Amino acid sequence: MSVAVIFMLWALQFTTLTVSHLIRNDVPAWVIMPRMFVSCIGIGLSFLILAVNRWAAKMSLVRRIVIAAGLAVPAAGIHSLTSYFVLSHLFGLAPLEAEDYALSILDWFWFYASQSLMLLALIYGAELGESEERVTRLRAEADAIHIKLLRYQLNPHFLFNTLNSIASLIGKRRAPEAEAMVLSLSDFLRTSLSMDPARQITLGEEIALQALYLDIERARFPHRLQVSIDVPDRLKDALVPNLITQPLIENAIKYGVARSLVPVRLDVIARDEHGLLSIEVRDDGESAPGPIPPGTSIGLINISERLRLHFGDAGRLAAGRRSTGGFSARIEMPLTRRG
Repeated sequence: MSVAVIFMLWALQFTTLTVSHLIRNDVPAWVIMPRMFVSCIGIGLSFLILAVNRWAAKMSLVRRIVIAAGLAVPAAGIHSLTSYFVLSHLFGLAPLEAEDYALSILDWFWFYASQSLMLLALIYGAELGESEERVTRLRAEADAIHIKLLRYQLNPHFLFNTLNSIASLIGKRRAPEAEAMVLSLSDFLRTSLSMDPARQITLGEEIALQALYLDIERARFPHRLQVSIDVPDRLKDALVPNLITQPLIENAIKYGVARSLVPVRLDVIARDEHGLLSIEVRDDGESAPGPIPPGTSIGLINISERLRLHFGDAGRLAAGRRSTGGFSARIEMPLTRRG
């Protein structure tokens, strides 16, 4: 862009001045050639100014402006001197008077000053664009890392409780149940940890992964955990952040099922709400009135942050105690489909 501006300004200057002299007929037509030569010298000076402006890129903006304006002084002097030498000594035109020579330097000063500041503006604008692009790229990389960190915050209680349950089954000589639990745990961990945390998966894949997790929990609570999954087939190709429902189901197990002495129903419900995908995880476990348990809040904050990083303000999480007993957490995000 800077190169194009240089050639455009000089072409405009040469054309305007030449046409003006030809109309007034105050100089011979053959002066076009030496003036073209002088314009080429001016183009060379403009490229030197451009090079100096780029060299000063690491300086403060004020200093760069001063340098850009100051470059016009030697450029105007060199241009006027070159023009005088070419036109008077090489082509025999009458030499300029001292006053005319001083006015010529002043005219060319304003031309070069305007051009130099224009080139600085172009360079500075390009630098700002590159800086914004770099900041955007770094912010995207930071968000991707943040998403990965959030996704890897799997509740350690789940793993510890599962291992304790396996050890208990082995101690009771219930080898088939222990083996099935180990296989389910292995499949769940292998599948979940091999996923790219920043990648979205289909809702069908998400539900299948949570089914593995619920199989493990059913082995721990065979008489207390009742699961109902209501996900229409038409929504199974909807894209969601992987394991986005994991903390919600974990919380329902930990605070609803594990603390109850009676059977607890856990529902996973997905709906299309006018272009938004709604996923609700709720239970009817007995819960005492009062604030949300601290462990639950950590999981909810984690999900809210992941939704914000993926969808901005379009991703939302609402959670709270149900009036009929139990707890409900509902995620909303833009409904997009694979392919």
